[in-house]
Amino acid sequence: MNVKIKDRRENIEFLRMALNMCELRIDYTHADLINRVSNKLENLKGDFSISDGADIFSEWKEDWQKYFEKQSNDNVKK
Repeated sequence: MNVKIKDRRENIEFLRMALNMCELRIDYTHADLINRVSNKLENLKGDFSISDGADIFSEWKEDWQKYFEKQSNDNVKK
């Protein structure tokens, strides 16, 4: 399932496009994950841990599961 254009954040979309121009075929949701990891790395200044990575991944996965479930429910209601 795709992320609707109206739901995309500009900074994530630019990251996705830049990675694709470098022949890294990344979809929008994975660009979001890369952005989240990059931001955390920048904030922690080298103190990034396995726990941090697991927390980011878990939150990312939950957020996107909710998004796609909502999209699916909205399509059923139509």
